[in-house]
Amino acid sequence: MKAIDFLGLRVTQAEIEPATGSGVESELAAATYFKAIALATAISYKANALAMCLFRVYENGKEVNDDLWYRLNVEPNDNQNAAQFWCELVERLCMRGDALVVPVGDSFYVADSYSREEHPLEQDIFSGIVVGNANLIRKYRANECMFFKLADKNISCYVESMLDSYSTLMAAAMAAYKATSGQKYKLVMERGLTGNLKDEDKTEAMLKRNLKTFIENANSVYFETKGSHLEPVKVENAVEPTDISDLRKEIYDSAAIAFKVPKSIMYGDMTNMGDLVNTMLTFSVDPEAKMISDEVTRKNFEPDEIMAGSKVKVDTTTIKHIDIFDAAGPASQLMSYGVFCINDVLKALGYEPISDPIADKRFITKNLGAVEDVLRDANQGGEMQ
Repeated sequence: MKAIDFLGLRVTQAEIEPATGSGVESELAAATYFKAIALATAISYKANALAMCLFRVYENGKEVNDDLWYRLNVEPNDNQNAAQFWCELVERLCMRGDALVVPVGDSFYVADSYSREEHPLEQDIFSGIVVGNANLIRKYRANECMFFKLADKNISCYVESMLDSYSTLMAAAMAAYKATSGQKYKLVMERGLTGNLKDEDKTEAMLKRNLKTFIENANSVYFETKGSHLEPVKVENAVEPTDISDLRKEIYDSAAIAFKVPKSIMYGDMTNMGDLVNTMLTFSVDPEAKMISDEVTRKNFEPDEIMAGSKVKVDTTTIKHIDIFDAAGPASQLMSYGVFCINDVLKALGYEPISDPIADKRFITKNLGAVEDVLRDANQGGEMQ
């Protein structure tokens, strides 16, 4: 399957193959690729970010590594690892506005297509589910599968329609650039026609050959005949390469805005990368991570279990790269205040926890304590220092 088809960009073969005839139509194929690349770039940043997240599973408020944890973080099904699974789901979310995950046995699969029968006061029913080349005969009720939906389901349609308009503009600009970028000449003939059609045809054919050779070759000679000469023609309102570049930038900017990806990240600008990643996490990744966490939690735990502290949480803190030397000071403070234990710090830095029991204990420096304890010690020992 082609990458463009896989991303659901709906690029038809007619758009890809150069069309005969109109110059604008022949350039539309190239412009369509700019749209495809812009969409793929923006979506891939979101998908890769969420695929890097750790899915933490809690039972009664305690973190556990059970079968659900394994399916969410390692192997959702026999044909995909977790990164591939979540990338596919996020791509479908971005391009279609919703995505369906169905359990088959002990595995999870992202549906390629399905029909949704909505019942506002009862459970929705999903049927006609297709996974790859397999058609699932059974129907799934809403509580038997996981259905993810963006707040604005139609955003992908809006984005694609807008980018289609930009693609058409770029195709016209590229065709106009080709038509106006070369040197134009006019042939001035001072003598009239001879009246001999045979001689005129020969003269016209000779002129065409001479002009073709002169214009198409870097090093060429034009043979002027008596009574005729070439004059350069200045093209008015010629399209500049920067005009096409500006349109390409607008396509990228529009895709970035639509999917809430900072523009600098879209262009690979590394300046202030930490702030850019924080912005993307806050406005792009965290809301979808919350939506995924809620859906996975409510479909895998009963209400009383959830109220007792059972849940699934998408941990987006694993996305950012952490330099251990830069984090040494803050980690020490978190430990000295009793917020983190040693194993908490190790996991936050991407290291494996250790089995020593002391690594799970929390410590507070001696210069910190509850007000009541300080007053009690003062009353027992005399005046406070």
